[in-house]
Amino acid sequence: MKQLLFVLLAIVLMGCQSNVEELPILSYKINSEGEKETYSIKYSNFKDQDGLHVSAETIQNKIIVANFFFTRCPSICPPMRTELIKVAEEFITNDAVLLISHTIDPKNDTIEVLKNYSEATAIPNHKWLFVTSSEENTKHLAAQFMTNFKPNEDGTDFYHSSYIALLDHNQNIRGFYNSLIPEEVTRLKKDIKTLLTSIN
Repeated sequence: MKQLLFVLLAIVLMGCQSNVEELPILSYKINSEGEKETYSIKYSNFKDQDGLHVSAETIQNKIIVANFFFTRCPSICPPMRTELIKVAEEFITNDAVLLISHTIDPKNDTIEVLKNYSEATAIPNHKWLFVTSSEENTKHLAAQFMTNFKPNEDGTDFYHSSYIALLDHNQNIRGFYNSLIPEEVTRLKKDIKTLLTSIN
C-alpha cells in the first residue's frame, strides 16, 4: 500500500512538472546564429503608488501578472481593471503572486493619482503595484513585454494592448492573455497555479 502511494505521489509530481514545462518561455530573441536567447524582465527607475522604487528585490521569487494602462482610459482599461481585481482577489492570500500595472501616461498619472486609483481597487498595495517612470523608460520596458503604445490623434486615448502578461519567478514571460475574453482570464488563473508549483 505504501509503495502504491509513493508511485501515485511520484506521478502527481511529474504531472505538475510537466505542466510547468508546457508553458513556453516567450521572452526570447533570435541571435545572429539563429538561436534563441531567453531574457528576463528588468526594472529600472520605476516607482510605485507609494513612491517606492521597484527593484529586483521587489519582484524576487514572485509570479508576476503585468499590464499597461492609464487612469484616464475611456476604453479597454476599465474592463481590464475589473478582470485584474478578480485575479488579485483569487490569489489575495498567496504572497508569491504580485500584480504590476504600468501607466503609459506618466504626465497625468502622478504618484498621487496612482495612489488614489490603487485605493479604489480595495486590493492591498503589497499585492498590486501601480508603477510609473518616464515615457522613454516605459516604452523600453514595454518592448521587453513585446508590446508598445502611442497616443491617438485627438489625445483622448492611447493605442495600447488589452493583453496581460504572466512572468514566472525568474521574470521570464510564460504567457499572454486577452483581458477582454473571459476564457483567456480563466486560462491565466490556471497558468498562475501551474507556475506556483515551481516555487512551492
